[in-house]
Amino acid sequence: MLSEFQNEVLAFGPTAVLPQNLNDKWIKRLQKRADDFLDSNFDLYGCKDPREIADPLLTACVYEIAFYQHGEDVSISPAEMAEKMVVYALSLTMESVHRETNIGLEAPNLDNILSMDRIIAYQHAHPEFFKILQQACIVHIEGKGWFKTMKDKLLSGSK
Repeated sequence: MLSEFQNEVLAFGPTAVLPQNLNDKWIKRLQKRADDFLDSNFDLYGCKDPREIADPLLTACVYEIAFYQHGEDVSISPAEMAEKMVVYALSLTMESVHRETNIGLEAPNLDNILSMDRIIAYQHAHPEFFKILQQACIVHIEGKGWFKTMKDKLLSGSK
């Protein structure tokens, strides 16, 4: 599937991986992977530590955008990749919902697609969406997301 994705999407550059530019076939496939990624790393009934941060297609999309933003010598730490994967997965979800319900979503661009600030800003238009993100420990009221929590745990040595 990765070679098919390369030929049909990645070959057209970074704008092709923006959720609003994906055709129905690829938004559905990537949404399934985003759902699996988010489901395996977050839980509405209790915070848990992320277990997997890699999905080949989602990773390829994030790298394609990161190359655009930072150039060929882009270097992304595992924590940064985890954050960017979450934001990209949420962006796919938001686009999928928008296509079904026209929720008034402002489409992301290559400069802001991987920004958690864009997701957090969305709370003003749809606080119910943001509340779900808080319940799943993707974002916290004080703006400290799971990746910041994990970083703090690792640096402090606490569990």
